[in-house]
Parts: sequence; C-alpha cells; structure tokens
Amino acid sequence: MLKKFYYILIILFGLNYTANSQYNLDIGLSLGGSGYLGDIGGTEFNAKKYLGDLLINQTNASAGGFIRYKLNQKWAINSSLNYIRLAGDDANTKEGPRNWRNLRFRNNIFEIASRAEFIVYQISDLGGSGRYNTSLNLFLHAGFSLFYHNPKGSKDEFNWVSLRPLKTEGYKYKSIGFATPLGAGVTITHNRYSRYGLVLNYRQTFTDYLDDVSTKFIDPSNLSSDAAELANQFNGPDEELVNYEAGTIRGNPKNKDVFFTLSLTYSKYIIANNRYYRAPRRTNSFYRSKKFKKSKFNRGRSNKKIRSKF
Repeated sequence: MLKKFYYILIILFGLNYTANSQYNLDIGLSLGGSGYLGDIGGTEFNAKKYLGDLLINQTNASAGGFIRYKLNQKWAINSSLNYIRLAGDDANTKEGPRNWRNLRFRNNIFEIASRAEFIVYQISDLGGSGRYNTSLNLFLHAGFSLFYHNPKGSKDEFNWVSLRPLKTEGYKYKSIGFATPLGAGVTITHNRYSRYGLVLNYRQTFTDYLDDVSTKFIDPSNLSSDAAELANQFNGPDEELVNYEAGTIRGNPKNKDVFFTLSLTYSKYIIANNRYYRAPRRTNSFYRSKKFKKSKFNRGRSNKKIRSKF
C-alpha cells in the first residue's frame, strides 16, 4: 500500500515540476505537532465540538515533504506527502462515562494531499530596508487529501493490536480515507531563496473510525475473544455496567473524526527562471540607457563609413 502512495506522489510531483519548473517553485520539509478530535479522550464528560475537546497531552508528532509552485502573484498549488501520528485515551478524560469506557488507540497516518494557497496579505520588503531581500506572505488554503490509516488498541498501554480486522463494532471499515484540509499559514522568504513558514492544517475526514469507535457495543458472542476484550474495557462503578452492554452507545456516528497539524516548514526557492522576479528599475534603466547610447554611437560610426565610400 505504501509503495502505491510513493508512486502516486512521484507522478504528481513530476507533473508539477515538468509544467512549472520554469516558474516559481520551492521544495521543502515540514515538522510539527498533530492533534485529533473524535470519540476517545476529551476534556469533559461529554464530547465537545471543534477544538473544545482538545487535550494537550494527546498531541503527537507529524512530518512531511512538499512541492509548491506559484501560478500567479496570489495563487499557489502545494502537493505533499505527510506522516501524522494520532492517539487518544479515555483515561485522560475527567471521571465520568467516557473515563469508565476505558478505551485507547493510536494511529499512524500516511497522507497524500494537494491544496490551493491564496495570499491574503503580503509585505514585499519586510523590515523596510529598501533591499527587498526579505518578504512575508500570509495565506489561506483549502484542498483534498487521501490517507491510509490503521488504528491499534491496547488493554495495558504496552501491547498494541490492529483493530480493523477484529471488527469491534461488527463493521470492517476501509483503511483508505478522504479529507478536506483547511487552514492558514505564514511564510517568510529571505534572500529570495530560503523560505520559513508556520502552517495550521485542519482536516475534516469522511470517516468516524480513526479511533475504531463510532456506534454501539455489540454482543460479545458475535466477536472473537480478542475483539470482545478490546471492544469493551469498562472500568467504572458496578451500577453503571448496564450502560455498557450490547446495544448501548459506544460512540457518536454523527460527528466524523478530525485531525490537524501545526507545522514549521523550510524550503528552497528556485528562482533561476522566475518570471515574477525583476531587477530593480534603476539597474534596468541604467543598463538600457548605456545600451542605447552605445548602439546610437555605433550607428553613427557605421553611417560615417558608408558615406565615406561614396
């Protein structure tokens, strides 16, 4: 599966480079943190929407590589290959229903993404030095991504088992998913060659199984012994056990899972044949005036020679 991702990425990047290598192009790396919003973990008894359920101790690492090319002064296309690690644990939630459920997961995601970037604010001469060797761009972005995921669960936080083949809710979901990346970023270009950035990328997915939790507990007799043990790890008051039996709520299928990254980026900006870079006007006018005077002088000399022959 991973080999297919690499082949697709090579083709995608190759097309981008062939079509646009003569224009603005930068190639770089990203490194940062990742977060997840889903059914496991969270801040309070009940799940909250958006970032209200985010726990700092459930953040993980992300890394990737990207190629970005500029279509014009405002628009750019960014294609990337990313690794994102996600994790969650009900033990991090305050005492209550989600804490008693006592589930945990981790998931290594490999993503291929493409997005459009639109510059909303630009400073061509950051610092006002007059040299125009440092610029700043603030941009918004949106796009689509294809990712591979394989959630794993554990009973002791040490031994991890792939959950998808076990069908803990009686459903074998797909290992390939789609998402819509949305976000914003800022880049600083120094000496027209090195680019530094900070990018927030929020992915709304179309699956509720990044954490292997979505609907209801099912009858353990319909599961293998391993699946039954991992599907229901209730660890709460005895009087609450009735709320964790077959047919009761295990997750919330109405809200699809979300993951996001906050990354630092570094890239090299290829400007050898940059159609947007122009030398300062003074230099161009000086060069043109010198060239004009020289050509005028040569024409005068040529005319004199011609007239002398006749």
